[in-house]
Amino acid sequence: MGAAPVAYDPDKDPAFQKALRNHLSSQDMPEFFSPDSMAQMRAETFGLRNPCAAEEDGALDDCLAEQECTPSGGGEGVYMDVVVGDGSERTEWGEPMCVPVAEAESGEEVIELPTFTLQDFKTLAVAPAASAVQPAPDTLRGMHTNVYAEAQPQQFATELGGFPVQVRAVPVQYSWNYGDGTTLGPTELSGAPLPENAWDEQTDTSHVYAETGDYAVTLTTWFYGEYSIAGGPWLPVAGLNDVASAPVPISVWRSTVRNYADDCLENPRGAGC
Repeated sequence: MGAAPVAYDPDKDPAFQKALRNHLSSQDMPEFFSPDSMAQMRAETFGLRNPCAAEEDGALDDCLAEQECTPSGGGEGVYMDVVVGDGSERTEWGEPMCVPVAEAESGEEVIELPTFTLQDFKTLAVAPAASAVQPAPDTLRGMHTNVYAEAQPQQFATELGGFPVQVRAVPVQYSWNYGDGTTLGPTELSGAPLPENAWDEQTDTSHVYAETGDYAVTLTTWFYGEYSIAGGPWLPVAGLNDVASAPVPISVWRSTVRNYADDCLENPRGAGC
């Protein structure tokens, strides 16, 4: 009988927390996204509040005229305030968002924005990291075999709940399975190629095979994600998207050293000549 699945909790994932702090700080996010409030943030809901909801008749028309804009999909639009919170406890956040005018005329004071989940993130075709092994396809038992990953940030355009969505994926950690029962990671270290003509050098991600044989080195890269709905503020995806790279086959050989006493000049057919 298999073990019960364990729910993924980003609040307990150090790599996710660090990636979230780094990338949100690089976007000059407000204090709302401080590390101490991440758990609260994940429980909050984002919405659009109609700044003209309290107006009627001619005053409503005047208010809507002041908020006119052109949505990303074209047509007539109106700016609405992005708010966070539940019920009456809603706080304005970030810049207003331009939405079709029909949304503002719907009579709803607050329109809830859909949440781009980790499951949504995993449906995107995030390109895996390039996985490299040095030397390859052959290496020697007992020597340092270097591995490294090359991954790039990526951006996607998709749709969620009728809203256009931009998604950014950023590589933040890596894990290797060397194929002989040993692993490395998850780690923030991506490794690096060796200098030209270098070999058998220990690196942060290298491995020493103890036995000869054929193995497959597999790499998994975890991507941090954030999304923007209809040109609105960038929000974090709660969780990391793990993407596997194609296995790299490698054959491990042994080397043998033999010493000979023959003089090859005198005995060209001697052992070792």
